[in-house]
Amino acid sequence: MKNANQRSIALICMDEAYKEVLGNVKAPEDVKYDYITYEDEEYVSTFDSLFIFSDDPVNAVQEQQTRPTSVDWSKKAIVFIVPEKNLELAAGVLEYEVAGLISCEQFLAHGSKAMETLMDYSFILEPVLNFKVAEEVKKRKQRQSPVKRFVLDKEKVNVPLKKAEFAILQLLLDGKGTAEMAEELFYSVKTVKRYISNLIRSIGVTDRTGVVVHAIRNEWVTCERDEAILPFSNVKASAN
Repeated sequence: MKNANQRSIALICMDEAYKEVLGNVKAPEDVKYDYITYEDEEYVSTFDSLFIFSDDPVNAVQEQQTRPTSVDWSKKAIVFIVPEKNLELAAGVLEYEVAGLISCEQFLAHGSKAMETLMDYSFILEPVLNFKVAEEVKKRKQRQSPVKRFVLDKEKVNVPLKKAEFAILQLLLDGKGTAEMAEELFYSVKTVKRYISNLIRSIGVTDRTGVVVHAIRNEWVTCERDEAILPFSNVKASAN
């Protein structure tokens, strides 16, 4: 019988090729534990933490989301176990609310330790994926940071432009009006308009807005971004 403070863990595998070998995994002595090889949602839902074997955890999560259920799986700590050869592709499951990902090979060797780690730190990750997750967090932070300025990269521009036209294009990207550009470059308004017309013609668009859109879509620019702080809940950290 489970006492009020006892943690409960279920290891779940319905793949015939792995049922026997995963059955050898031992759990820590101080947890309620069961190895489940059949489908029983009601029973599975009585456990706090679930270690689930799956060849394709991303697909497993997506399928589960389409099924009607009375269980709030978001309240469960779910760790997916995958064959090592599938590990990199399976990393996509970390985009969902899961508590970790580990290879079957690591789990077979260190199953009890993996369970203890999950109970102590609420998240567990295959060591080789640490760098991949760190890179993904960095990219996500950059995507969520607001763009401060589009900076023209002249080497990426694949149409012939004069030095003055590059300067005008950068100012268009900065959102400057004709009079502002004339003042900044010490040109007449008429000269600025002529250069803008040349840009429109050279790039093959219909107006100055089209020039800016074309430059951004064709990756002629790099993005300067303000630093943004991600909510802590968006960043998963694994314990050493």
